[in-house]
Amino acid sequence: MRRANAVEVARALCPVDQDILEVSAHGVPRWFFPIGNIKTLRKSLTLYPSYRWRSRAYRAALLPWATVGGVRLTHRVSRKREGEWPVGELLLSDFPTLSTAAVYIGTPGPSQNITIQLMDDRGQTLGFAKYANAPWAQDCIANEARMLEIIPENIGPRVVRFTQFLQGDLLVQTPVEGRVRMPRSKPDAAQIRFIERLIRTGATYTASEHPFIGSLHARAGQRRRILEEIIADLEDSEWPVALHHGDLSPWNMRWQGRNCLAFDWEHGREEGLAYLEMAHAPIQVAGLIRRTDPLRAKLAVSEYMKRCLPAQLSRFAPTVTALSALSALVSWYPPFRKPDAYAKWLITFAEEPRKRSEIRTRY
Repeated sequence: MRRANAVEVARALCPVDQDILEVSAHGVPRWFFPIGNIKTLRKSLTLYPSYRWRSRAYRAALLPWATVGGVRLTHRVSRKREGEWPVGELLLSDFPTLSTAAVYIGTPGPSQNITIQLMDDRGQTLGFAKYANAPWAQDCIANEARMLEIIPENIGPRVVRFTQFLQGDLLVQTPVEGRVRMPRSKPDAAQIRFIERLIRTGATYTASEHPFIGSLHARAGQRRRILEEIIADLEDSEWPVALHHGDLSPWNMRWQGRNCLAFDWEHGREEGLAYLEMAHAPIQVAGLIRRTDPLRAKLAVSEYMKRCLPAQLSRFAPTVTALSALSALVSWYPPFRKPDAYAKWLITFAEEPRKRSEIRTRY
């Protein structure tokens, strides 16, 4: 989805005859918030990420600034005065009180989609919809729809409908209620319990025979060398199968008391490697939020994983940590996607050294 097309589609997905605040990133509109009602604006601002202090300050200031009308001086405010609201017309039977929506254009690239937060006039979130019209993005949301049908209750959202829409596909799902938590370098107890709930009872597999490793090998392409070295390092260790989310990061989770749920299952797998995703969030926080040196990050995450893995598997902590980074790299950066700075960070993280003694020698 090209950026210009994405902006045009996002504006078309906004409701008719409502003032829409457009918030840009790098000069391109990415967020579209209805500002006619303070309740719906407050709720829709949750679409704006706030994982660094600057973004938190910006979001905190945006609501009062919009309330006093200042955004009309500093931002573009658009209004679609005529025409149709195609998503509203499609989903009115599913959500009879649907009256407005906030829209977010995802990160540019082949997996880019548009997220629509569906709300009533009191600011209650009724559901979320994802629209994609590029082949890989469509494959991603089709996979998410499949995963949402597979996962148990109280793990994530449920599918409302998955259908062709405009020039692509639309996945509509129930909202995941709960609190947002700031990213931490280590998953909390609720996240660990969530990951443990994903482990499936039944047979275990040696690393070389595990279905997740087989799937990863089929997709790894030129990165198979790294994967084969990792498999060799895992020796004949036995691993259970687990549901695999694919991006189990704090920004894709909501906390409900002592438990948490996850959404955005686009890169999910039915047969994942148990315990692998315990390393995912620490890697994401280190690479995307804190921008830690990758080898220093590997040492820290490996030490954490050593304490989390079952005793008989703890010696494989650095190797599983590398495998987690490689899994993200293969899933998010297929051959046709140009590597960015984070892809290069993941490559450095996943490659040597994988053994704890080697990491300590390097640092």
